[in-house]
Amino acid sequence: MLEWPGQADDFVFPESRTWHGGIEVDPQDQYRNPKSLADAGHNPPAVVVEECHKRNMAAFVSLRMNDTHDGQHPRGKLPNPELPTFKRHNLDWLVETLDRWTALDYRRPQVRALKLRVIEEFFDRWDFDGIELDWLRHTLNFPRGEEQKSAKHLTDFLRKVRRMLDERGAARGRPIELAVRVPERLEWCLLGGYDVPAWIDEGLCDMLILGQGLTELPTLGEFHALMKTRRLPVYPSLYPYGNGYKISPDEVVRGSAANLWNAGADGLYAFNWFHHGTWRKQLLNEIADPQTLAGKTRQYTLTHRFDVGRRVGTDYLRYSTCYREPQVPFELNVEDGTKTVPISVAPAPQSAELWVQFQYSVPGDQVTVTVNGQQLGGARLGIPENLKPAGFEVTIPPESGMLGLPLRGTVDQRYQALRLPIPAEQLKVGRNAIGVELNARGPGSEKSLQVARIELAAT
Repeated sequence: MLEWPGQADDFVFPESRTWHGGIEVDPQDQYRNPKSLADAGHNPPAVVVEECHKRNMAAFVSLRMNDTHDGQHPRGKLPNPELPTFKRHNLDWLVETLDRWTALDYRRPQVRALKLRVIEEFFDRWDFDGIELDWLRHTLNFPRGEEQKSAKHLTDFLRKVRRMLDERGAARGRPIELAVRVPERLEWCLLGGYDVPAWIDEGLCDMLILGQGLTELPTLGEFHALMKTRRLPVYPSLYPYGNGYKISPDEVVRGSAANLWNAGADGLYAFNWFHHGTWRKQLLNEIADPQTLAGKTRQYTLTHRFDVGRRVGTDYLRYSTCYREPQVPFELNVEDGTKTVPISVAPAPQSAELWVQFQYSVPGDQVTVTVNGQQLGGARLGIPENLKPAGFEVTIPPESGMLGLPLRGTVDQRYQALRLPIPAEQLKVGRNAIGVELNARGPGSEKSLQVARIELAAT
């Protein structure tokens, strides 16, 4: 990710720089450095393209179609260094009814024309091989309730982009590919105004990038079924954080990657992979090869709820599993019986252990845990007396880190959990059913017992 002066949108470096959400920022890396490069006449995008081509790699540019990080500042509050010039000068281009108030309204032809000019500029100035249109940053393109009937505007916009890219590709004698990033379920695509069936049927895109922070992809078949005449490659999205971790341990990244490969992915899309230094280069090499992953330790997690605002207009990541159908946390009550959640595992492990973390546990709490209907550790396990250390410590080497996150040294992400060995033959490749039943609730708690996380460690 690079801030860089643009002609189409009149981008200029602001006088001051603050990172969104009040996160600590290193201005030398994230503001002064790109500004000094621009002032000196350097051209980093051209260097990126050149170095990719030297290595026989395709160079894609990624464009966030409606990023609203600038909307974390209160409406109308200035200074707002993140609010771009074209939004300041055209407040009527914004969706008026949203709390995330800086979202562009794609019903307006001026908005679509601006984005088309930005895309044209990428290929007028640089020799990129393709472009990703990231429709998940963010999903507030229309007023609430207007998404489906406004889908025609996005489809018409894609037609113009496709036509423009085809013309430029023919002129240079090399096609320009178009990727789109959309929700991981077809139903959610249509709800958000992303008419993916039409986009595929009309040949408007060359590849699909699905979702955000996925740990599995059971819905891949929905998209393959749309591909009647041409099979498009599909790349599910993998995050380096989330699902209980500020920064994901290598084992967790490996587990999610292995599941996505097993689902039939054609490759992986590493989103917000802001690591710098040599740190995690080896991890990228590992997750690129399913055979390598099979020989490594892996940690499989459930999808955690993403606690973003729930008021109208604030649910800017609303078409996602972590918002609509998170698996944890969930409550346990004696009268509810067994609660079951699926956890995907691939490839077949040689050994495995289940980790279950609870919140609001008190002495006297007893649970029964099962995998695919088979008890683990016996019936009526006492929780407090059987808790053991779980989780990970992640050590960030000197001169390495992750841009945007002020994490340094060793990041302690350990917790207490039930740790229950699983006979390897009890697991199957794909989804496995984890059952948790509260048999007895100890006295003295004012809150329901909560399952905070479930993870499966495998080798």
